[in-house]
Amino acid sequence: MFRHTLLLGAIALCLLCHALHIEGDRLRSTIQELKEDGQTKRILTSLKSNSIEMTAFGEDSSSWGQPYYAVHQTTSGGPGDSYYGLHVTTDVYSHNLKPGQQTSTAIWVNHVGDGVKSSLNTISIGWHIYPEHYGDSHPHFYTDWTRDGYAQTGCLNMDCPGFIRVNGAVIAPGDVIHPVSGVPGGRVQNITLRLHKDKTSGDWWVYYGLNGIPTGVGYFPRSLFTYLAEKANHVAFGAFVDAEKALPTPPMGSGVLPNGGKGHAASFTNLQLIDKDGNSSPIKANLPELITMAKCHSITHIDHSQCLYGGPGGCV
Repeated sequence: MFRHTLLLGAIALCLLCHALHIEGDRLRSTIQELKEDGQTKRILTSLKSNSIEMTAFGEDSSSWGQPYYAVHQTTSGGPGDSYYGLHVTTDVYSHNLKPGQQTSTAIWVNHVGDGVKSSLNTISIGWHIYPEHYGDSHPHFYTDWTRDGYAQTGCLNMDCPGFIRVNGAVIAPGDVIHPVSGVPGGRVQNITLRLHKDKTSGDWWVYYGLNGIPTGVGYFPRSLFTYLAEKANHVAFGAFVDAEKALPTPPMGSGVLPNGGKGHAASFTNLQLIDKDGNSSPIKANLPELITMAKCHSITHIDHSQCLYGGPGGCV
């Protein structure tokens, strides 16, 4: 039980590091709620005030609040766990965010290393609205990575050496996604994301498709990583939002809670795990949920390889 709790904390830390890296924040104490098999366990990720400061974009680290999550994830992250990729289809929406707010929908492949924060290896891809970084409130396709918990490596998109885009790719990390879904109940625009480890090269390949079959965008070379050079031991998909302390959290997904139903709430469909040989299998069983505050943002159980998520925000 003790080992299980430590691993769950490490997995929550994967998501926390990612969110705080994007906002240029400082790791700090935060309480998350992890819902597993209908029961809620509270995890305290307690990090000292002298933790590594995330200064990717130079924001004032003291001004941001805690990230809020609605995520499905594998739980153990132990040495015997092996994952080689994830495939999802999800809707894309536009919201009018202010500088100091961000909303993100993503998939993650992680290796929690030896449990020390500086050994965390992670890659995430997805879409987000992040005025602080782009200077606009449009949804952008993005990539993100690190091999040391963002201590000295990693960045968004192609802001540092790492991700290699292939010639002729239909999109580049950081590009605006268009068209987007109508809210509420309008036409839904989907992107399909696929992130998997190539069996021959060991590189992690990124695929993207707007309302269609995903095609290769580029790859993260195997040589970038330590633990992820071999495999991932944790994967996740879902969303998070964050805001400066003076601002409410922005909408997640479509801005509608999952009980709004399909066509109103945002969705993940065609959920698949990818094995070592590149073969995909549907995710049929439910995975544990990491939900920070369900009244603001939430995610449903997985049913027939799909789920609903999102919320109006407004948490402060």
